[in-house]
Amino acid sequence: MRKFLLLAAIILAAGALAAPVNDARLNDGFPIYNNPFMPRTEIDYSHSFAPMVIDSIPPFPAYHNLPVYTAGVSFYDMQHNTTKGRNVAVDPDGGVHVAWMNALDEGFVTRRVYYNYFDPDSGKFICAESTGVRTDSRARAGYTTISVDDSNTVPTVAFHDMAGGSSVIKANAAIDGTYYATLGEARCSFIPPLTGPDPYIEYSVDVEAIWPVVAQIDTNLFIVSTPSVSDTTIGGHYYGQKLIYYRGFVKPIWGGYAEMTFEPAVEIEDDQIGITCDITTYNNPAGNPEVAMAYVRHDTVVSNDTCYCTEPNYYTTIFDAAALMVRRSTDMGETWSAPEYITEPGVHIYSDYPESLYLGWYLDTLVDPPETVEVYVPVYSRPIDCNIVYDSEGYLHATWTGAVLTPHEGWEFSCEGVCSTGAYCQSIVYHWDDNRDELDTVIFDPIYRAAGCPPEGGLTHLGYSYEPQVAVDDSGVIFVFWEQMASEFYWAEDSFYLDVSENAAGYMNSEIWGACYDPIVGYWSDPLLITNTYSTGCAPDSCWSEIEVTIAERIDDYIHLTFFHDTDAGLAPYEEGETTLGRFRYLPLPTDSTRVAMYEHRQIGAGIPSDDGNHVPMPSNYRLGTNYPNPFNAATMFWFDVYEPGHFTIDVIDMNGRIVKSIVSKDLAEGRHRFVWEGFSDNGWLVPSGVYFLRAKNSSGEEFTRKITLMK
Repeated sequence: MRKFLLLAAIILAAGALAAPVNDARLNDGFPIYNNPFMPRTEIDYSHSFAPMVIDSIPPFPAYHNLPVYTAGVSFYDMQHNTTKGRNVAVDPDGGVHVAWMNALDEGFVTRRVYYNYFDPDSGKFICAESTGVRTDSRARAGYTTISVDDSNTVPTVAFHDMAGGSSVIKANAAIDGTYYATLGEARCSFIPPLTGPDPYIEYSVDVEAIWPVVAQIDTNLFIVSTPSVSDTTIGGHYYGQKLIYYRGFVKPIWGGYAEMTFEPAVEIEDDQIGITCDITTYNNPAGNPEVAMAYVRHDTVVSNDTCYCTEPNYYTTIFDAAALMVRRSTDMGETWSAPEYITEPGVHIYSDYPESLYLGWYLDTLVDPPETVEVYVPVYSRPIDCNIVYDSEGYLHATWTGAVLTPHEGWEFSCEGVCSTGAYCQSIVYHWDDNRDELDTVIFDPIYRAAGCPPEGGLTHLGYSYEPQVAVDDSGVIFVFWEQMASEFYWAEDSFYLDVSENAAGYMNSEIWGACYDPIVGYWSDPLLITNTYSTGCAPDSCWSEIEVTIAERIDDYIHLTFFHDTDAGLAPYEEGETTLGRFRYLPLPTDSTRVAMYEHRQIGAGIPSDDGNHVPMPSNYRLGTNYPNPFNAATMFWFDVYEPGHFTIDVIDMNGRIVKSIVSKDLAEGRHRFVWEGFSDNGWLVPSGVYFLRAKNSSGEEFTRKITLMK
């Protein structure tokens, strides 16, 4: 995991205080790429692909030529730890409210939380001449989320900062209070709460409950946060990753002025794993509003033997059994239901579609010493973050990253395994909703090695996909967006060039991807690259790495995205080669054309029919999709589009045209069909490394082929 609990160990940089040098007036034009391998314009996109994408990337322009707006800047590019909440909220009038953590100097000495408002009428950010305004009132503010009061279109910004001049960091919040007083004539002036969310006291210890996530129903506020003492035993008591809940209210006082007040904090959960909690609301127009919170906790159904993990802290339980839980409230957050499982209890083995990938048993090719028989290892999926939202019908949706685990067989019931056993890769994005009560795999890189990935996996897993966000439009189309590290590379003359920075560590640039599920179509679209800013070998201040993507819960004509444009890959303040001034960005995606582009894998807005609101994407021809990954070393996935129903055969053939493996021979309906080849022949032998071909044939004799490469 790239971030998790680094905040707990941060040491403030020593030295003289630097004057703030924050400047939002940056050139928004694209840089001249300092690419040691080849200019951007000469990239062969038929060989440049993302490991998570089934087809190769078409030459989309950056951001699909859509307008991108800068709300402000910061030297502190890492905005969250694991579960992110949301940095953007949209009110019923179409106003867009954003908040971010803003370090004003390169040493991160002065850290604030900033807010800006995007006015849909003027088409620009309006606070402080588009640079944003401060919302906090104490020191060391950061790690912020935002929600909006639908009745009054007033934002609430939650964050943590130092309480009362002490060195203890606590949860806090602020509202745009003058907006109440001016009846909407003025924005961008924030006030702190009358009674803040902090403190949280247990066993006479002042616990730091931080990383707050906020949601609201009109003037009713709901915040969940996580203490930072997960590894600490105080006074003989072990403090796990608890889940702390605050309920607050905005109350009007004299002259239309408004303030917030909060009830005492409540401990909801004492066994949260990591910083994983999220919260959302459903303000039912017909009444019966609902609030829901979700989080990852130890799976109590699977026994946590002391011989397996003797020290119950975050790092030693990262490979332990875990489950994603949800709790609900139907009385405006006063009481909460018992925890419900989103992921199934017990061993987490899931299937996607009947013809798609599943987590089950995989061949361990790195057994040492070599075995005389093939050794298979079980493969599990473990949730490590989450994001939740209600749709317009009141059904709850969740998305999360699944970590791939390959522990020893029987690890959950015996002492044979150890806490560090397993290959930990963030390579799966899941979705679940309580209407269908089904778990979908949005993306899944099927290839990894039992000893870990990377680097042992070679080309099998180039970068992580992580921290997805979900929202649902009024027609029931589900959109999920996530970040993918090193999602493009250039392949030339048996060498490949990852999308990384030129700094010594070679940190991977990230890009934003998205996919959707249209209930009319009935299956998930292929992932679509949203940002498309390949900048390999980039120097500091010229990198294009899009991180910390969040999306607004409300989708109208647009899907509203925010992200941080990091200009030197890495995560300030922990990894980055050089600290650079990055931009906090807002990208509105047109909803209908984005949906069609995801299904048809083309540029957003390109050639979308005028009645695209009723457009149901279906194959317009027969097409055999590019397999991924390619090259591969254990299994590879591909798809075949059927234009007209009929009988089809799909085979793997060798260089001499001989059939190595018959994948399918049967009637296929119209639509997209997904298949997997795990490197075995029809007689059950694992075939040698080399070049093979996928060949699909229809009953008319038409053939479609793709070259694939198996590397062991």
